[in-house]
Amino acid sequence: MILYYLDASAWVKRYYREAGTDWVQSLFSQNSMIACASLGLVEVTATLSRKRKAGEIPAELFEQKSQELEEDWNRLIQVQFTAEAVDAARKSARELALRGADAIHLASAVLLRGRLAEGDQLMLATSDSELKKAAQASGFAVIDPGEQDAQSAHNLRYGEHG
Repeated sequence: MILYYLDASAWVKRYYREAGTDWVQSLFSQNSMIACASLGLVEVTATLSRKRKAGEIPAELFEQKSQELEEDWNRLIQVQFTAEAVDAARKSARELALRGADAIHLASAVLLRGRLAEGDQLMLATSDSELKKAAQASGFAVIDPGEQDAQSAHNLRYGEHG
């Protein structure tokens, strides 16, 4: 089994079209196992709210997207911000010089990975370059949804598959 951990930079693509949206949409439509820290819910909500305030998302669409976000959150594996997660995030921040939110996401993924059954894999999805580097240094397979969409577009343009 593959469990996908999405940080907010990846998850927000589900509700606001940008590079990587198609990949994230397909992940949800395939009923993949997806996880995120509770911080991600706050971050995606904040991003959508800022886009509404800036006029990039109309109020009606914001309400719809907020409802979809809530429904998606209820189906995700939720990593709560526990004392164990705080300690792991502090360690990640100190050792890898990560921003706070990135340290929380990486620590949440580390905790999840430690709970997987043998043979299962955790794939970390992020479009954040610092988190991507730190996750790779921590032994994670990392996917950048934006790069996945770019590869798919390249394949379509040149008749390649895969």
